Amino acid sequence: MKLSDVGEHEVAFFQENGYLQLTEFYSKEEIEELGRALDQTVADKRARVLGGGHEGSEDYALVFNQMVNLWEDYGVVRKFSFDPRLAEIARRLSRCKHVVIYHDHALIKPGGEKSRATNWHQDAPYWPMEQIGALSAWIAVDDVSVENGCMQFIPGSHTFGKLEPVPLATEGASVLKNITATGVKVDVPPVVMDMKAGGVTFHHGCTFHYATSNMTDRPRRALAIIYIPEYVAYNGRWDAGGAKDMVAGHPFGGPKHPILAMG
Repeated sequence: MKLSDVGEHEVAFFQENGYLQLTEFYSKEEIEELGRALDQTVADKRARVLGGGHEGSEDYALVFNQMVNLWEDYGVVRKFSFDPRLAEIARRLSRCKHVVIYHDHALIKPGGEKSRATNWHQDAPYWPMEQIGALSAWIAVDDVSVENGCMQFIPGSHTFGKLEPVPLATEGASVLKNITATGVKVDVPPVVMDMKAGGVTFHHGCTFHYATSNMTDRPRRALAIIYIPEYVAYNGRWDAGGAKDMVAGHPFGGPKHPILAMG
């Protein structure tokens, strides 16, 4: 995958639809290396958040095993989380001067009968950010399909803005139900992001997205990286990236949120 493949056409598509899929972004060898690294984090029983706290419930673990800021203690993961190609694409898609990392996170959806779907939701309501505009890259470490919980997006849903957060561990909760209750009709069918391992999707923080339960007997592994444009300020809430020295109303930065791409 060449960086030059992402031009104004792709940027315009993202701006209109709130997502972009790039297949075959990483080679088989690269994605196998990342897969081994994520397997090691599970074997290490790595905490969800460094320093403890905010670990989530048992019900949450049936949706996915999430581990944040792996770049800080796993060098292989850092190569992907700090990949300048991904960061530059995020900068172009958001049409900003530079992006910093909010955090990376492994999203490992367990397989089997107890596996749960990831409720329809937006990401932005969970982030400590004043403005909207942050976006995520989602790397498929395994082949993904509806059968094992690939991503699904509602095109154009990012235009509804930031809504109330949806409890991810509560069965039946959904941003689609919430917005329908306000009288807004969402009649655009979801787009299913099935793809081979090594593919990447980008999505805006306000894009409605969902993943089915993992109906296979193997975990579905993915790594996501969240990028923050320079015009987005910290709002004073808990920072999952781990920074302790930020000031509400000021941009993200410092050692926990370094610049990854600059135009």
